[in-house]
Amino acid sequence: MLIARNLVCCFVGCLCTFMISAANADDVNIAKAAKKVKQIVAHRGASLERPECTLVSCRRAIDVGATAIEVDVRTSKDGHLVILHDRTLDRTTDGTGPVNKKTLAELKKLDAGSWVSKRYRNERIPTLREVLKVCKGKTDVLLDLKESGAEYDKKVVNEVNKYGDSEQIVIGVRSVEQARRLRKLLPKARQIGLIPDTKSIEAFAKAGVETIRLWPKWLTDSSLVERVRKAGAKLHLNGSTGKRDEVIPLLKHAPDSLSSDDPKRLIRTLRELAASEV
Repeated sequence: MLIARNLVCCFVGCLCTFMISAANADDVNIAKAAKKVKQIVAHRGASLERPECTLVSCRRAIDVGATAIEVDVRTSKDGHLVILHDRTLDRTTDGTGPVNKKTLAELKKLDAGSWVSKRYRNERIPTLREVLKVCKGKTDVLLDLKESGAEYDKKVVNEVNKYGDSEQIVIGVRSVEQARRLRKLLPKARQIGLIPDTKSIEAFAKAGVETIRLWPKWLTDSSLVERVRKAGAKLHLNGSTGKRDEVIPLLKHAPDSLSSDDPKRLIRTLRELAASEV
């Protein structure tokens, strides 16, 4: 009987904790949280409407009002910095094999748009400098650094200094070492910590990383957002659709920035939610 009673008490206690947590989440003023989102990141450009990580996708994101465009930076066989999410060419081009096994000239011959629609058959894999030129003076650029090492980082910095505006750059860093190195090389750029695990929050923040990305799947641990805030960092959450049923649960954590494959819809959703305050 004692064991059974303890089990019941334990269950009731857990249920109460869950209910309190849920109540606290529901108590968040969604309209105010929507207004608090200052950075709207177009994930790989406007990738729901256009071929991802292409110039046409970047231009579309600018047109719809995204405040930042996220792109993935890789190196070609001959050392040029190009924009492609995957390690290989197979999914988003008519080429095959690893990106780093092709020269820039070979990469530029590939069709990077027809996999979405024939109307985009002339889209090519862009270089980092092309993206920087398109976005300069118009929107921030969030660089997801898919490689690591001092030489790679210096190449990225050189391109930013020549063709971009470091004050409009957000560097996606994947290690504390990389964060510290790039802080010295590109001091005016902001950084977002693409942390490998939740244990890394404080270390990245201590290294001066201004924003921490948390995966939505991690948010079952209610302490993580509090830890980000306590560490003095801003919070970024990833989304995809930009629809209300996705955005509202994210807003309950009061993020400073959100990303979406459909920045146009995300902007509209945030405006609608912000206007819902009575």
